[in-house]
This record gives sequence, C-alpha cells and structure tokens, in this order.
Amino acid sequence: MSTITHDLPSYSFPARWATPLVWFAIAYVVLPLFGSAYLFEAILLPFLALSLAGLGLNILTGYAGQVSLGSAAFMAVGAFAAFNFNLCVDGLPLIVSMVLAGFAAAGIGLVFGLPSLRLKGFYLAVSTLAAQFSCSGR
Repeated sequence: MSTITHDLPSYSFPARWATPLVWFAIAYVVLPLFGSAYLFEAILLPFLALSLAGLGLNILTGYAGQVSLGSAAFMAVGAFAAFNFNLCVDGLPLIVSMVLAGFAAAGIGLVFGLPSLRLKGFYLAVSTLAAQFSCSGR
C-alpha cells in the first residue's frame, strides 16, 4: 500500500470561493443597478448570443466529433424569431421571447435534423449546408 508523502494544499472558504462570488455579485447586483440600456442591448445580449452559439458548436464538434455548417442558420432563425416576438407582442419580457425563439430554432432544427439522423461525416456537413442555404433565403 502506498502513502502520500506530502500534504495536499488546503483551501479555505475565502481563497477558493472569493473570485466566483465577486463575479456573481457583479453580474447579478451591480450590472442591473447601474447598467445602461446600451450596455444590455449592444454589449451583453450579443455577447450572450454569440457565446451560446460558440458553446453549441463546441459541443457538436468537440464532444460529438461532427462538422456542422448550418449552426449559423439555426442561430439566425432564433435571432429572427426573438426579434419578431418582441416586435409583434407588446409587453413580452425578453426572457420569454428568448425561450420562444429557442423553441422556434429547435423546431427548424428538427425539420432539418430528423431526415439526417443516420448521416455522418461529409454527408452531415452537406445536409447542414443545405439548412444554411434554405434558412438564409438565398
């Protein structure tokens, strides 16, 4: 039986949790109190949308090993749906319009995803490219 000859570093509560707590306090307390409409609409919302698109592509390519050329089309469908939900429905909260837009993008993803369930490799890339061209209207 082997033994560990050196002690592992011990982390106390402030040293380990101080940085995430500070970031959460900034995100959930300071920004809503002092943030302007420009900060939310021109900086944080595009950052959120692009980071979600990057995470989705990272999961698809990194974990699943598939190449998708149509992820931008599904992101565009979601953005277009969110814009139209906010434009057409008065008083709709932003989070509700984003959830509804996610359902719209998932529906379009199902339309293109169900026929290509058994495809892989080059053929999956070509079918997602078809989604890119048909969703962009060209």
